[in-house]
Amino acid sequence: MGGNYAHPYLANSKMDIDEMLEYLGISSIEELYSDIPDEIRFKGQLKLPHYQSEFELMEAVKSKLSKNITTREVRSFLGGGVLDIYMPAIQDEILRRTEFYSAYTPYQAEASQGTLQSMFEYQSLICELVSMDVANCSLYDWATGVGEAALMASRITKRTKFVYSAAIAPNREAVLQNYVTGANLELEIVPYDETTGKMDIAKAKVLLDDTVAGIYIENPNFFGIIEDELDEIIEDAHVKGVRVVVGADMNSLALLKPPGEYGADIAIGEGQSIGGGPLNFGGPLLGILAMKYNKKESRQMPGRIVGKTITPNEGEVAYVNTLQTREQHIKRERATSNICTNEALVALSCAIHLTLLGPQGYKESAETMYLSAHHVVKELEKIGVKRVFNSEFFNSFILDLKIPKDKKQEFTQFMLERKIFPGIPHSFDGENYDYIVTTSYLLCEKDLDDFVKAIGEWRK
Repeated sequence: MGGNYAHPYLANSKMDIDEMLEYLGISSIEELYSDIPDEIRFKGQLKLPHYQSEFELMEAVKSKLSKNITTREVRSFLGGGVLDIYMPAIQDEILRRTEFYSAYTPYQAEASQGTLQSMFEYQSLICELVSMDVANCSLYDWATGVGEAALMASRITKRTKFVYSAAIAPNREAVLQNYVTGANLELEIVPYDETTGKMDIAKAKVLLDDTVAGIYIENPNFFGIIEDELDEIIEDAHVKGVRVVVGADMNSLALLKPPGEYGADIAIGEGQSIGGGPLNFGGPLLGILAMKYNKKESRQMPGRIVGKTITPNEGEVAYVNTLQTREQHIKRERATSNICTNEALVALSCAIHLTLLGPQGYKESAETMYLSAHHVVKELEKIGVKRVFNSEFFNSFILDLKIPKDKKQEFTQFMLERKIFPGIPHSFDGENYDYIVTTSYLLCEKDLDDFVKAIGEWRK
């Protein structure tokens, strides 16, 4: 290998390197790689570009990054669980305090009171939003929340089947399928009604029996449709001992009844869209998981739960890791989860954002999304563009565009030229594509009208 091993940021001097080598009892860094068989080692010189000064390197990186298209230049109608959001300056200022920003997941029992308090505040806010008793802190994203909820329902009920609605986001379905494979949990799919876009309640009831651990329903579902007829299936599930898991759009809860109020046992969702962070090429995200309290069943929750107590001697408020059952390095195969971290900084971001918004701001942003989406639909109908499903929706809907597969890229380019991300393409038949359109609170009336105008131009 050879060369100078001093890192420009870790600043290992030659003296530091020599001291480490002496401590390890080796004569060179090359010896660290002695376990790699010689026959698979690379021989010769790597074709690396000539080194550059720091200034030159930064300019080269900027040049590459300038080719990216962001939602600051192009108006976004993308959704599916994540959303273009605004993070106020004060939110960034708090997040970047070194006590929070530089700290990794606080595994240890002696985690600082400030970190524990921020996690407790986050849990409290989530419980209030979804109307549940206990929330964890936290999971990777909504998709892992589905998988963890399925396994949790199976552990609680000791049953081997899990049922879910077909009106689910493809990425969440894929993660669920991966999760249950190793656990030998069988999946059953409930179809959606092709007219309404809602889960077929009658067919769901047929699938529920004493072998089913839980049923998963997204509300609003992946098509944006509000599942407003769930009372019957939830009642039937509870009679049969089936746990009901609801995946909710967290912004919709400012206007819609929360899962805990209509009988859900477990609520999951995505925290990015309520302040967890910018889109940032898809992450990091924030998996929300909360449930009704049951002393025995709550111990099956993955991740950690932070509690609030009083110190025995001084009588002062203290925050503690009340439950941390996922420690697979201790429980190994008996661990509740193999999720090895949490999204503590993202959870803090979410808590700050919700606190800054307050109940009224949270409601107003949701109303803006709702009204914007309905405005677009109304204007599109005037030019003859309809939705695939006519059921009530929150801020997402699927446009009946039927764009042929070989025209999909052309349509995307057409919209990008008008500085619009058109939405998520979705095919029902594998040949033609409709688009799931989502409105955020960052879109002004001109943005909405420009979208309608662009769709009209494409159809001419």
